[in-house]
Amino acid sequence: MKPFLLFDFDGTIADSIHIGWKIANILAPEFGHKEFSQVDFELFRSQQIHKIFKALHIPIYKIPKAISMALAEYRHLVHELEPCEGIVPMLNTLSEMHIPMALLSSNTRENLSLFLQRLQINAFDWVEGTAGILKKQHRIKMQIKKHRLNPKDIIYIGDETRDIDAAKKCGIKVIAVTWGFHTAALLSSHHPDYLVNKPDEIVEIVSQLI
Repeated sequence: MKPFLLFDFDGTIADSIHIGWKIANILAPEFGHKEFSQVDFELFRSQQIHKIFKALHIPIYKIPKAISMALAEYRHLVHELEPCEGIVPMLNTLSEMHIPMALLSSNTRENLSLFLQRLQINAFDWVEGTAGILKKQHRIKMQIKKHRLNPKDIIYIGDETRDIDAAKKCGIKVIAVTWGFHTAALLSSHHPDYLVNKPDEIVEIVSQLI
């Protein structure tokens, strides 16, 4: 059986780290902060998201507002997004291998579509946007049921510790990529099934499984 690859978007497919930094600085005054330096942002990359909110003294009840504002700003910057290095060749290779793939993101479906259409990426069987960042495992389980997938066949691919944790809670394998938001050390501490540094390593993993 061929594996079913379920990809995260931001930081995994799209090189959105610089946009995240830009959005953080746009929203900083709204939550009582000065602009964040490169050093600040690199520190964020070594922390889980709930710890970032806590360090910034953003209370739980303000998190939905922060997410909504961030997604609104993202919509204005989505035209700046480029794919992570090596992603398009990887997707093309996997498509030639007839590997089924889908995209499930905390981003909105509109932003995903704008990116994929602009870059003419047609590798995914389906694309789902959730417009939220919490309880990702529930979103994954919903899509497994909706698309009648076998959890044993699925490999989830993401760039954050919450991707690893969500995959484990869903009983599916996970590939953590080091070119996204979280650092390799932080990702490794959550024990993904695979940790990769380059997109073509995903092709190597899949080749060994078929």
